[in-house]
Amino acid sequence: MGDLLPGNRLAQPLAQGGFVFLAKIGAMSPRYSEQHKLVQAKFSQQAVHWGAMQIPGDLQAILQRVELSPDARVLDVAAGSGLLGRALARRAKEVVAVDITPEMLEGGREAAARDGVTNITFVQAEAESLPFEDGSFDLVVTRFSLHHIAEPQRVVDEMVRVARGRGRVLLIDMLVPDEELAQRANAIERRRDPSHAWTATWSQLQAYPASAGATVVDAYTQDRTRDLDDWIEMSGSEIRDELRAAFEADLAGGEPTGLQPYREGGAIRFRHPLGIVLARA
Repeated sequence: MGDLLPGNRLAQPLAQGGFVFLAKIGAMSPRYSEQHKLVQAKFSQQAVHWGAMQIPGDLQAILQRVELSPDARVLDVAAGSGLLGRALARRAKEVVAVDITPEMLEGGREAAARDGVTNITFVQAEAESLPFEDGSFDLVVTRFSLHHIAEPQRVVDEMVRVARGRGRVLLIDMLVPDEELAQRANAIERRRDPSHAWTATWSQLQAYPASAGATVVDAYTQDRTRDLDDWIEMSGSEIRDELRAAFEADLAGGEPTGLQPYREGGAIRFRHPLGIVLARA
């Protein structure tokens, strides 16, 4: 489907599989470029992990609530290895998964081949400036991406644009459990992972599609907890002791982390709820 060239141009205008690719992608500001570098550095190291991951039961349950016709065209935005897109591919006619990290896209291609998914295409492109015409897709989705994006509203604006007049937009992302402590929770997240930008509050996540001109048709949350040591290990953070000390201080009545930790046996766990928003473009 074409590769990105310097200057954010597609190699050539293309019209394959019913998708029309724009010949020019809007140039990113330095702010986006810096955040993109952080994300690429982090996820190029995690590509094997994400490519090997199977579709989890909680994601399958979320997708069961989303109607999808067999002739639907789906776009998975900031897709990583395309886990969400691959989960939808068996119910759709065509899926395109876009991401900025080549290693993640290659992991997705390998996973699709492994699982026999033949109707998904992986394309390197920026979520902030999607290389598709207005109204190209019936469903546009993203999962666990918005908290890595400098300006998530711009991404949701683009998602709504390429679905406008024909489709829906599905957002799945983690939330801060305590809106009053959102700043503190996000500071902890960024100390663990420099590619982290901002975890939304529940009200913020619901506002993104509405601000883009879409109509929310379904919105709900899911409780989710994480093991602290696993969470730190997954990030590859080198400040394990500092992070653990912050959670220990919270549990002892000190400065709150904003993540509502608790002890379970000999482990520390904390809340990492999910927000799911479906909107009609």
